[in-house]
Amino acid sequence: MSHELYNLPLYYDIAFTWDLNPELDFFDRLYESYVPFDVQRILEPACGTGRFLRAFPTRGYAITGYDRSPEMLAFASARIAEAGIGEMAEAVPGEMASAKYDCEFDMALNSINSLGYLLTDEEIILHFKLTGEALRPGGIYVVHIACALDCEPDPEGDTWTMKRDGISVTTTWGVEREDRETRLSHQLCRMEIDDHGRSVTLVEPHVTRLWFYEEFRDLVARSGTLELKAVYSEKFDEIPLDSQITGEMGNLYYVLKAVRYSDECRSENSAPGR
Repeated sequence: MSHELYNLPLYYDIAFTWDLNPELDFFDRLYESYVPFDVQRILEPACGTGRFLRAFPTRGYAITGYDRSPEMLAFASARIAEAGIGEMAEAVPGEMASAKYDCEFDMALNSINSLGYLLTDEEIILHFKLTGEALRPGGIYVVHIACALDCEPDPEGDTWTMKRDGISVTTTWGVEREDRETRLSHQLCRMEIDDHGRSVTLVEPHVTRLWFYEEFRDLVARSGTLELKAVYSEKFDEIPLDSQITGEMGNLYYVLKAVRYSDECRSENSAPGR
């Protein structure tokens, strides 16, 4: 499904860019707790406009992001160039179900339910397998998703306003319905944009995977390259793995550890050096 939102990177970037420092601090904690070596290289599937591509280099990490949208990649690459961090960050074309690297990264990140655009078990398992293979054994993949709700969804959803350089973007994102039989979440995004006095309204449906905690764990295990090690709340508090996890808990952070062991880790593709 094509989405106009992802063809409008400036408005998307304004709407979805906020202070990342609390998350970056949290990721530092995860490295210390779960990764048995120094984290230097990071992979971001579905990197979008590159908010993390611009943020991680400020802390000394090299990062490669990939995305399927040419518009997003062009925007991200331009911002990387403007920031003068081209030796530490890059945005390249790629699909979550096919992007392949071999033992090149120490950590990977998938933010705000981008993983949900993979709709079938087969796509998800393949993505987990490939991402696990992209990590050095012992590295981690942090996946940020929300599970199915126990109650009826609220179509009104969440509304927030972000402003930058004379542009105001008010975004409302809500869940219209959850189809448990097909494992699909039907959502609606509405943007009210004031671009220096010019008004733009964007309303479009989005269909994403409807996640169930036990199914998610099973899909991770079936990849053969990753295993679930921990779950953290929106406030970065650890949640026991045997908890009952539902959508009412919000977007949670799932820490997946790379468990593939081989005699040799090749680097057939290049990533920015630290």
